[in-house]
Amino acid sequence: MDQLADFLTKNARNWFFLRHNKVQGRKIADSKVWTKKELSRAGLPVPKVLGVLKNDEQVSRFPWEELEGDFVIKPVAGYAGKGIIVVRKRAKWAGEWLTLGGEKLNIPDIRLHCQEILAGRYSLRGMASAVLVEERVKIHPKFLRFTRSGTPDVRVIVYNRVPVMAMLRIPTEESNGKANLDQGAIGLGVDLASGITTYGIRGKEKFIKKIYDLRKKKWIKVNGIKIPEWKAVLEVAVRAQEVVPFLGFVGVDVVLDREKGPQILELNARPGLSIQLCNKAGLKKRLRRVDDLSVRNAEHGIKVATNLFGESFVDRVKSDEGTKMVEVLEKVKVRGKDKKRHEFWAKIDTGALRTSIDQKVARDLGLLEPGNVLFERHYRNAMGRQKGRPVIAVTLWLKGRRIRSIANVADRKDLNTALLIGRQDLGGFLVKPEPITTRMKDSYRLLRE
Repeated sequence: MDQLADFLTKNARNWFFLRHNKVQGRKIADSKVWTKKELSRAGLPVPKVLGVLKNDEQVSRFPWEELEGDFVIKPVAGYAGKGIIVVRKRAKWAGEWLTLGGEKLNIPDIRLHCQEILAGRYSLRGMASAVLVEERVKIHPKFLRFTRSGTPDVRVIVYNRVPVMAMLRIPTEESNGKANLDQGAIGLGVDLASGITTYGIRGKEKFIKKIYDLRKKKWIKVNGIKIPEWKAVLEVAVRAQEVVPFLGFVGVDVVLDREKGPQILELNARPGLSIQLCNKAGLKKRLRRVDDLSVRNAEHGIKVATNLFGESFVDRVKSDEGTKMVEVLEKVKVRGKDKKRHEFWAKIDTGALRTSIDQKVARDLGLLEPGNVLFERHYRNAMGRQKGRPVIAVTLWLKGRRIRSIANVADRKDLNTALLIGRQDLGGFLVKPEPITTRMKDSYRLLRE
């Protein structure tokens, strides 16, 4: 797990990052109806609205008896999943329905619940709210194996147009069919590069290693579950942030409909922090890394995210490689634009944070083309002049292990190696300290010649 200093606390979230969410943006996110209007206007997919009820008269006059099933009742200004009723189908008698949890509801029950919503029982700050009745998303077949009630969703934290962390939330009987960790749902961390689950928690604190597969009728590991249409999920999440003005730090909840694909459920201007636990990673470090980047569009933001935060977990899922030993000098293979692996000598340097690559090598491999340059990092040289150094996406192999990362492009023509591998790409490796072996001395001598 990352060091505790990398984890974002509620106070730090409120003080440093929620300041990017201005009043107008928060008002839109806090109103599910307003959110849907803004997203729909921009052509983003959202569940169909069946009704917005603002007073007791509208609740009484709403044609509940015409609804067959597959609908959701929720407060327009709700929070933490409270006050949401998910209806699956009609019951035996007219005017009665069954919820996803198997509870029977009739029209008087529904009207009473709506009146509680109108009175502000489930609202942020207890203020009066309207009632939203919307179409229930039909669960994607991939997720039918993990829950008997409720629809799993994906929470994506987006900051500065970059997805910085994500989790798959799975409803449980304890959570009454709601994908909310506060109420006992399961949260699985997701690798941003691959869309594959990594670690898991139940509720807000209990770590889990397995989840029950209803189809196979057995317990399976929480890691290795592939989320369908992953790139599309990330794309709608980033575009949602682009659409809502003055909302720089936001949690986007996306569901996968079996027919319509990714649908945006809602935006959260104050996303919870349990997502860090199921990813075993700190948000603060990730947010700082993209704080000052100039991100062009959603595609660029996703590319930055997959290279900055996409772990090599997909490789660890396929085979448990264990910890590998590396020396100060190693041969590394780099994938060029031609998709081939090109081998170079690299210095393994735990004193450097980031990996760097020689500019001529990067140019020869086609890695300096505009589509592969993520951004420029500015620094001052010895003369005090401001310079820009390209930062590119790279895929390399060290000791047979694939590493997707980013690299600074620098002039290394006077140095012994074309690459330097920094500590951010050395997770899972042990670096053998000096003295340098005879093999390494010979290698340095050959490099100088």
